Amino acid sequence: MGPPTLWQSFRQIIGRATRETGQAIDRVGVKTAMLAVTKHDFYDDPVRFEDHLSRHRQLFPLLTAGRPVVHPEVAYVAPCATLIGSVRVGPGSSIWYGAIIRADACENAESFKKTDEEILAEEFETWQLPEKGNRDDSLTGGGVYIGQNTNIQDACIVTAKADHCRIGNGVTVGHLAQIHSATIEDFCLIGMGSIIQEGATISRETLIAAGTVVTKGQVIGAGELWMGNPARKVRDLTDEEKERLHYQSNEYVTVAVGHQGTMQLGGNLSESMLLSQGQVDDSQEDNDSLKSGDREVEQIDATSITKDPVPVAASNR
Repeated sequence: MGPPTLWQSFRQIIGRATRETGQAIDRVGVKTAMLAVTKHDFYDDPVRFEDHLSRHRQLFPLLTAGRPVVHPEVAYVAPCATLIGSVRVGPGSSIWYGAIIRADACENAESFKKTDEEILAEEFETWQLPEKGNRDDSLTGGGVYIGQNTNIQDACIVTAKADHCRIGNGVTVGHLAQIHSATIEDFCLIGMGSIIQEGATISRETLIAAGTVVTKGQVIGAGELWMGNPARKVRDLTDEEKERLHYQSNEYVTVAVGHQGTMQLGGNLSESMLLSQGQVDDSQEDNDSLKSGDREVEQIDATSITKDPVPVAASNR
């Protein structure tokens, strides 16, 4: 991978200038038309052209850093989530409200030369990063790779400033968690407010308790429970607890599909309204996780975990 070509840079500059000019002309036209037919005093409510409209975009491509690619069968991407640069999201995964996933510190202009299908077909293959001595100081990172049936919950931050950030299949990342250039293997649970620092590796079927800080380069074994700041091992997980990690990710896929159907109909719809629109199967009428669009998913409560290998208590979110 490398920097953008001269033609790509020229096309990006001309495209942006054309888009901004068109928007400015549109605003002037609306203002002129409305002022011609509307009396407007200083303290009146803003008219349409004076509203502060959000220019937020879910998918934010960058010429140098590349573009985000979301699988067409993704479960849900919230309207206020942000994917910046070389981000790849697999099928069945969900990105929830206010989550920010950014891979904007890399050189991956080659992604604009490939179709979405070609990029997704590469699966989890990552491009080779240049040696640190040969890198531009501002372009030291890699891409963010999110596998299948993984959920990135509200207000999470995922970055790839120092290296690629790899999040495997069936991973649950709790609210307000941060993952920075780390590797999270399949069916892990990252508790709310946890921080996974650069170069850390979380092995398969591992539970990181809420508020845990995993330090740089730390390697955590498979099937273990870790907590604290800095993180320390508490004990091994039982088979039942490992099964619950699988259940957690599968349940979030169901909930995400329900949210997707709700948002397509305008949002804030009850389950009865979804049923009338055929968005929810009748067999799911008693599923609390879809009532009123709320996410009432049964989740492992790390605060109730003891050092004894007993089943971990669960609570509704």
